[in-house]
Amino acid sequence: MFFTNNPYRIKRFEDVYNDPVGESIDKPETLSVTLKCEQGETINYAPPLISNQQETSHRLIGKKSRFRYGGIFKSPDRYLYSVSNACIIGQSGLIYDPEKRSFIDESTKEWVINLKQSPYVNALNLPPKTYLKGTTLSFLTIGADGGFYHFLFESITKTGMYRSILNQADHILFNGPSTNWKLKWIDRANIDRSKIIWMDSMAHYDCEQLIFTNRLVGDQQLNNWAVNTLKETFGIDTAKVKQTRPQKLIWISRKKVYAREVDWENEILALFPDIESVELSDIDADDTIVKLQAATHVIAPHGAGLSNIYLCAPGTKILELFPNGAFFQPCYSRLSNICNLEHQVMYLDFKDKENAETGLKVFSDVLTKFIC
Repeated sequence: MFFTNNPYRIKRFEDVYNDPVGESIDKPETLSVTLKCEQGETINYAPPLISNQQETSHRLIGKKSRFRYGGIFKSPDRYLYSVSNACIIGQSGLIYDPEKRSFIDESTKEWVINLKQSPYVNALNLPPKTYLKGTTLSFLTIGADGGFYHFLFESITKTGMYRSILNQADHILFNGPSTNWKLKWIDRANIDRSKIIWMDSMAHYDCEQLIFTNRLVGDQQLNNWAVNTLKETFGIDTAKVKQTRPQKLIWISRKKVYAREVDWENEILALFPDIESVELSDIDADDTIVKLQAATHVIAPHGAGLSNIYLCAPGTKILELFPNGAFFQPCYSRLSNICNLEHQVMYLDFKDKENAETGLKVFSDVLTKFIC
């Protein structure tokens, strides 16, 4: 506040751009305005089916469980904001007004700390700025740099708010780095690659007009609006998939992801030769859609590959595998809720197939029943 000209406070959008009472209409035009507001819907999450009467592990914050099994929740109200001459900084897309020296609270959040402790909020020397003329849209969200779940459900879903103005944008901001798994879905969404700027932790832009949204999806609280937006964006209609289709079993492999792979995956596949192992990061968007829509059963370790189950037809059976000792996370069972899929959760020893309680023998019995 005293030693720099940097922003030093965090305020809600409506507090930063709240016109004084009784102000005249004869004043300079501004682009700082709420462009759109949509009310969030209620979501009913049913508790997932837990295999073999296993107990799930829950992370606590104080004495309270971080996630609930089920209940009636509310999805966030959706806002589309525009700001004149705003600045945006870093991977998470933290936005501030340099004239008012205020960060905008709705622009981003941190994972486990209050935004007041963010390094950008407390930096004495911010990275140098680059000016962007025209209109800039932000698809930035925390975690979307390397997390497919966050990229898909928290970044790409912003198309639902930007649809009428997307083609008018001069610049489009995405979490960097540019990767094939991002580009294939960006192409499927018909977003112009030539307009994309890939943000990193030192990126800092001063925008003539900056348009952004609030968080459209609560943390691990997927909602119908987000799922329907993805289907509309990618041109997908799961309702047209035949309900009486041949049995097709898919194993979403996680061999390329440390601590997410089942070491004895090959033994499982040898026992169940009808299961097709698929590494979704290696195939294009069209093939991903075809494979998931054809699947009647999907088995996968907990991880980003399960983000694709929204492509499955209603009634598809999902078996999500957690490694022993891992904290339960409800994002994919809740996604199944929304998409009318039959979701089951099981804890497994990812390292030792000989484990009498969660090894190959027990898993084979569960898998046999699951496939029937």
